[in-house]
Amino acid sequence: MAVAFNPGDTTSRGDLDLFLTTSGGAPANAYSISYAIYYVDPGTGAETLIGSATRTPVNPAVGEYYAALTVPTSATVGTYRIRWTFRETSTSTAQTVVMEWAVVSVSGETATTYTLYQQSMIDKLRILLRDQNPDKFYRFRPPEHEGTIGCFNQVFGYIWEDAELLEYLERALDWWNMFPPETESLCTIDKLVSMKPAWRTAILWGAMIHALMALAINWTSEEFDYSIGGISLSIDKSSKYESLKQNAEGQFDKATDAKHRTTKFSRGLQQPRYGIGVRSSFGPHVGKGVLSPRNFS
Repeated sequence: MAVAFNPGDTTSRGDLDLFLTTSGGAPANAYSISYAIYYVDPGTGAETLIGSATRTPVNPAVGEYYAALTVPTSATVGTYRIRWTFRETSTSTAQTVVMEWAVVSVSGETATTYTLYQQSMIDKLRILLRDQNPDKFYRFRPPEHEGTIGCFNQVFGYIWEDAELLEYLERALDWWNMFPPETESLCTIDKLVSMKPAWRTAILWGAMIHALMALAINWTSEEFDYSIGGISLSIDKSSKYESLKQNAEGQFDKATDAKHRTTKFSRGLQQPRYGIGVRSSFGPHVGKGVLSPRNFS
């Protein structure tokens, strides 16, 4: 989550903010703006509107807005979304920006359907994918020259959902267990983290492969080359994600080789330490008997 609050907290400037600028980067107020709060069901992902759908934000400075609200003491712990709707001019199309936030318990724990180990691996994967802080790392500007079409668009939110990242982690673990030696006992993320934490990085690399491949698939349908009036526009992102995926595959392949070389396992012939019988370097004891010259004739 980008931000989180406890039941009873009151939001203020610097919490749930929206900043609007022109295409040149100058702050600008919207012709009209409102916001709505939604609760996100952890199981289905469905949104439930909380209160009015057209709340009025506070406008402390030109181009700056924030949602001033008090989180009820009875608020359900979990994920929420604030959905901003605004128009640049009286005739422009309404645009929407969504930002996720959370209500947490006093102890700081969020309502989640994931175990502690699963959430830990999801968070680590987000850090590797640079997807842990959208407000800090995302800088998106539409490719229009004029500022009246889409200059107000801003993206808040993660690229991948938690459920997607967990799926990639589990697929990576399945893939890992396919390589020798046999490690089927580590069939869940919880078992992996608790019993073999040294292998977490390998699973993270494998999960990155699946995550980047999924993103490349999405962008393949969005790519195009367009040219008119001497101005050309080309969008090609899938190949870049494919290159990142190949780098991750190289790291995963190295990890599987290390798994084979470092996993301890033994196989051989067991021999009794004491007892009677004939012993040799060719195998275990043979038959029953007494060590005497007769047995060698």
